[in-house]
Amino acid sequence: MQRAFLQVTERLQRVFQRSPPGMRRGAAMLVDVAIVVESFAIALLFRFNGDVPPDFWASFWPFAFLSAAIFVALLYESGVYQSVLRYTGIYQGVRVASATSIAAGIIFIVDVILGVIFDLRPFPLSVVIVGALLAYLQLVAVRLYPRFFYELSLREIGTRTRTVIVGTEEPGVALASHIWRSTALNLQVVGFVSESPAEKGRRIEGAPVLGGLEDLGSIVPEHDVQQVIIATPYADWDQMNAIWRVCTEASVEVKIMPDLDEVLSENAFRLRELQIEDLLGREPVNIDLAALSEHISGKRVLVTGAGGSIGRELSRQISRLAPEHLTLMDRDESGLYYLSQDLAREGFSEAEYQVGDVTSPEGMEDTFEGSAPQVVFHAAAYKHVPLMEERVAEAVLNNVFGTLNVARMAGEHGAEKFVNVSTDKAVNPANVMGATKRLSEMLVQSLSRLYPATIYASVRFGNVLGSRGSVVPTFRQQIEAGGPVTVTHPEMIRYFMTIPEAVSLILQASAMADSYGTYVLEMGRPVSITDLARKMIEIMGASGVQIKYTGLRPGEKLREELLEQSEHQNDTDHPMVLRVSPGKGPDGDGHNGDGGDRFLQLVNEMVARARCHDSEGTAELLRSITPNYTSADLSGNVRRGRSS
Repeated sequence: MQRAFLQVTERLQRVFQRSPPGMRRGAAMLVDVAIVVESFAIALLFRFNGDVPPDFWASFWPFAFLSAAIFVALLYESGVYQSVLRYTGIYQGVRVASATSIAAGIIFIVDVILGVIFDLRPFPLSVVIVGALLAYLQLVAVRLYPRFFYELSLREIGTRTRTVIVGTEEPGVALASHIWRSTALNLQVVGFVSESPAEKGRRIEGAPVLGGLEDLGSIVPEHDVQQVIIATPYADWDQMNAIWRVCTEASVEVKIMPDLDEVLSENAFRLRELQIEDLLGREPVNIDLAALSEHISGKRVLVTGAGGSIGRELSRQISRLAPEHLTLMDRDESGLYYLSQDLAREGFSEAEYQVGDVTSPEGMEDTFEGSAPQVVFHAAAYKHVPLMEERVAEAVLNNVFGTLNVARMAGEHGAEKFVNVSTDKAVNPANVMGATKRLSEMLVQSLSRLYPATIYASVRFGNVLGSRGSVVPTFRQQIEAGGPVTVTHPEMIRYFMTIPEAVSLILQASAMADSYGTYVLEMGRPVSITDLARKMIEIMGASGVQIKYTGLRPGEKLREELLEQSEHQNDTDHPMVLRVSPGKGPDGDGHNGDGGDRFLQLVNEMVARARCHDSEGTAELLRSITPNYTSADLSGNVRRGRSS
């Protein structure tokens, strides 16, 4: 019976919608006239308990139709007749209330004037008030009917994916409302799961609150749930893992609702798949946007390595802080092109894209003369550990000389700030890549004394998820290929951070730097690579894929470190950014052995050997200059650099 009624209603709606707009508005006006006249007639009958004196009926009808005309005119003026009925909401209700109130006021005044001056009162004053109230209620109700039947018809359409929404706050409610009004999502909201046990049994958007997070395991089979959507933006690590574990065991799909701010900015709900990043227990990064804006807004900014993972995200976040000019440099022209497309889609088109090499003094000179950057972010570097073990000369040229070249240009051209993007592999380095990054930090410190007008800083952090060198895309490719997933050692431990939060903290550290300093980002809890691989296998639904242990690669450590033994960490104004104080180096000055001219002389000698492709000589000097560097030489013998 209900289905037949809905079908009839739907046909009537289609006929109404296909008619010309003028005819639809005319029909709506006639309905409103009938509602107003009927409302005042009912009010009049109530006023006299159904026994209305004939004299009142005689004057009632002309005045009732005049009142209806006033109502309709004000409704038309307020734009009510331009609204799409099936999307009627609070805003349209307010418009109707406004028009009704003004109309009632006009009718009340006219009724009083007619009674005082002409001793003619078409309505008792109580009829004006009660009739206007009845008219408002019916005018709103008649506009809600189309929306009600439209959404009811959507809920009756076909077979939909039975879905539970985790979260009863604003994002979850907004998602449920959108699901009911959208056929494209093909979802049916079975109910909600709340963090508050007190909400159990209540209804939201017509769906019940089925229980708390602890009840999810029983809710899924009991209500035949096929999909769970997590709509709690700040769910902690334990909650995310508990939800994922329940859904994995029940073979239920898990999706994530984006932040409500993102939904509002893009004007679309785009549910995404659960990703490994969601299960790693990272706390939300709170950023001092005012400090970042003051640091970047109106400044000329240069980003090297802009086509890489970190450089690309740096470019995105800086572009949102209103720089005066943004110069983006990389030797990878394809990476720059894709970056330009990304920024254009985000509405930023003022960037200057330069295909260039940080190891070219002439090229960097042209860049600094042309752009005159005030803030420089140096993210250009080779980061692949095994490859750099085989290409020592290339690693030294790019990572050491490239940093020296750009940092020196920043000082010579009066840049306000130079920020070197470093890595935790620079701490007690066990590989060529880490050693070159350690030397980069030392060079930045050394140049800070040569160019005191420029503030130099290095920002050191661990692995980032989703970068081209991360294990995550490697594992994903291996799983998609059917396995095995290769892990070098069962006890391998790493710290992880997402690219956006790492870049946000790099910007935060650069904003707070007021003198030379090395900053370390708080990386959170360590992650077992084996556990990471297992979770990815389960998330991707590839339970048959095996894990294969291949042994440590050259230059690889079981655990990475963020501080050397001689270094001390100090708190800053941001809880996730720490400042490193170096201990006493061999030169006794607390500069970790970056002893001025002699240090730069050795670096230049090493760079000269690298230019001549003297890998053995380059590696020997790299070991002698870099503190705490433990490596294997080209013959496989373990060699140690000097101690710090």
